[in-house]
Amino acid sequence: MLTLDEMKKIRKKKNMSYEEISRKSGVSISSVQKLFGSKDSNPRNATIAKLNKAFEISEVYDIYDDHFSRTKTHMVTDINNRYNIYGEGKILSGGSDLLGNMSGYTYEDYLAMELPEGKRVEVIDGVIYDIASPTQTHQAILGYLHNYIYNELRKRKRKCIPFIAPFDVRLDFSDGPTTVVQPDLLIKCSEDDRVDEKGKELPWVPRFIIEILSPSSRSKDMFVKTKKYKESGIVEYWMIDDKAKQVVKYNFEKDSIELFGYDSVIGIDIFEGDIKINMRELQDYLEEYAELIED
Repeated sequence: MLTLDEMKKIRKKKNMSYEEISRKSGVSISSVQKLFGSKDSNPRNATIAKLNKAFEISEVYDIYDDHFSRTKTHMVTDINNRYNIYGEGKILSGGSDLLGNMSGYTYEDYLAMELPEGKRVEVIDGVIYDIASPTQTHQAILGYLHNYIYNELRKRKRKCIPFIAPFDVRLDFSDGPTTVVQPDLLIKCSEDDRVDEKGKELPWVPRFIIEILSPSSRSKDMFVKTKKYKESGIVEYWMIDDKAKQVVKYNFEKDSIELFGYDSVIGIDIFEGDIKINMRELQDYLEEYAELIED
């Protein structure tokens, strides 16, 4: 969920009117004017939740502007702009009193962190991001995908293993502020080794990653992590949005972005499409066990 300060930044950047925010959120225009015009606003959580509806990034993916009507260049620019709002150590996503003033963290700092039992965080460009507990729908999707991909890899005798969070993936390897993320699902293969132009072996990063969008991590997954994944040498990145019944598939090597519905069969590019995921079957699975999923 976006904070009021985050929404103020987006409002300014997108030149949103108070009338538009009021109409989309259901919050009275007088309250919107008061909240966005004051530096000391402290709205209730229920009001913040309503206001988020006006800034919902996932609503048919406004970054793609009505299913890819914009050019690829504009999409990349938008990702970079969003990253400048949410990343680069400017603000903290999620967080609590424990995490509220942490930034500039190195990998050594990350390894030395002492967190309460059950608490998970990611560090992106030295900024701490709180990881909220996943929903049951999130975990049902993740379990299905892990089991399916594992079985398909075994059938083909591919020397690859799918891993699910928590699994640390380090993306920055300098001495400065670090990036350590915990993707929902990744595939690690024996052929993932990389070398630079001089033939020097590079640190391992996965070639394939899936993130399942949640309200608490949507902005981070769609913009901050997308930019970091692109820069880090990851080949293929899927974002699954169960709310919109859509999958966004990036192939950073091909510089391509594709949008699929839940009626699609989607091939995994790093396997040349030899392994495909039938999203209709995933939807059927969720519907079959809907009475057990309590979100």
